[in-house]
Amino acid sequence: MPTSYSKEIAAITRAMGKAFGRQRDVLDSAGHILADAARLAGNYGRNDLGPRARDEYESRIAPLIASGLVAGRRLMAKTPVVPKKSGLGGFIAAGLGVALVAGVAYLAWQVLRTDDDAWVDDDFDVD
Repeated sequence: MPTSYSKEIAAITRAMGKAFGRQRDVLDSAGHILADAARLAGNYGRNDLGPRARDEYESRIAPLIASGLVAGRRLMAKTPVVPKKSGLGGFIAAGLGVALVAGVAYLAWQVLRTDDDAWVDDDFDVD
């Protein structure tokens, strides 16, 4: 008994078209919901959270920072500043720093330079 698959294929194609249409509608609705949620979040942040954060900063954090700066300035005004003399240790430390920088530069030059003799040929005889 020969059967024709064209009717079944047409039915499956119609069902698939309907499913894709419903899926497109769902995605469109989800997009609208996300846009509304983003708009609402922006309004909430701008109208409620922003002013509340600004008030907290102005009433609590800014005075704390200002008092810390005042205390720091008072402490710095009371502390005498003594000029530091550089002795032999300073010259030795500077020399070691220069030697360290030169060593790193030499190492980088050795690593990054091209050396044509360092490459091994791919073709070799195995007899």
